[in-house]
Amino acid sequence: MMAPAGTCFRILATPLAVVVARVFFGLEFSGAAAIPRRGAAILVANHQGYLDPFFLQMATARPIRYLMTSDFYDVPAARPFFRLVGAIRVREAGLNRDSLRAALHTLARGGLVGIFPEGRLSRDGRLSPALPGAAFLAAKSGAPVVPARIRGSIRVLPRGRVLPRLHRVRIRFGRPFRVADARDRAAARRILEKVERL
Repeated sequence: MMAPAGTCFRILATPLAVVVARVFFGLEFSGAAAIPRRGAAILVANHQGYLDPFFLQMATARPIRYLMTSDFYDVPAARPFFRLVGAIRVREAGLNRDSLRAALHTLARGGLVGIFPEGRLSRDGRLSPALPGAAFLAAKSGAPVVPARIRGSIRVLPRGRVLPRLHRVRIRFGRPFRVADARDRAAARRILEKVERL
């Protein structure tokens, strides 16, 4: 699974792909060096549009394995692609032990996991309350968390839109940090606060 996923995502990180994104969407990165070049890490970002995972992937040559809600993952036409890139399916309701195990396994192998802690696309660009998954994974794995703030992608391909529009997209990355205690209920809120401050 991870080999084809890595190959597929590295295509998105090629200089040509980044140039195309910069031409059509004015894509700009700030602080992308905060993403570790190797070793386990968790990339957390706000979620404005459907293209956010692709934009984030262009900031690093490392394949990002995303956690994805089941309402997107289970779309029949797209499911084969999501499986190919190694996305981790997360159920909309109930416990997601299998999903957390898969993410922890990726981190244990030194992989890069991507999470949108709000759990859904924003309708107006504002941040929603964070779900606890990112904080739990960070505390359990000991992996550093890299926050990222996406701006502009809600104008490109927001919820309910089929074709993308041309609009400037900017992504700013913050310094990595760690979460010490999985029982810390405020950790999820602090993670999103770090995203919001960028």
